[in-house]
Amino acid sequence: MGNEITEINKETFWQFIEEAKEQCGQDMDAEICWLKAGLLRMQPEQVLKFHAIMHGYQEAAYKYGLWTAASLLMDGCTDDLFIDFRAWLIAQGKVIYMAALENPDSLAKVEQYGDCEFEMLSYVGNEAYKELTGRGAYEDCTAEMREQMLAEVSGEIKYHPMIEYPLEIRDAVAVYPKLGDRFVTRYGIQCFFMGSVWNTSRPEIKELVEKGADEVHRLRMKQQKSKMNKKKRDDQSRS
Repeated sequence: MGNEITEINKETFWQFIEEAKEQCGQDMDAEICWLKAGLLRMQPEQVLKFHAIMHGYQEAAYKYGLWTAASLLMDGCTDDLFIDFRAWLIAQGKVIYMAALENPDSLAKVEQYGDCEFEMLSYVGNEAYKELTGRGAYEDCTAEMREQMLAEVSGEIKYHPMIEYPLEIRDAVAVYPKLGDRFVTRYGIQCFFMGSVWNTSRPEIKELVEKGADEVHRLRMKQQKSKMNKKKRDDQSRS
């Protein structure tokens, strides 16, 4: 390790994560060992901060738009897989994490490995904290701490305008075209006739799916109008 990190805040959290990636590459087992060794050299309160920040960023990424994009990227994404995907996303570093929330379609350019899942990253802070204190970080990280951390990390994130909407495949490919193109290439046009990928038996999800579809319809109409106006201008310039 270069300059030893002994105090964890949002800035040093990302430095720590990014150095782990630099040192270990795509070897996730090695990365967990590297991170845990570094955490064990810190004071327990700093390890607890690491745990809180890690889970704050995971919670801040709990957005249906990102989940939609992950489903396109991973050929489907269950609740549990979405937890592991968000940990994997954090492991890619701050730039990629922030870009994915601002525009989930940016994930099309990110190199995939480990099935885009990194389950153990969610637990490394807790494991180190247990070794240092004999207690669990999940217990010592209070609800107030979690709420405060979520507010702090969310405040620095620029979210995509469709980030709150769970989209069906036919709509997702319009909003996230690069990921959509890859998905359609793999599955062909039959993917547009798949049943709902969301649990629409839950009224709140059904409502969001419908709102998302309405937003996509407006987006398509706007794009169509823009194309028609461009064609009209081109025709006029040639006449």
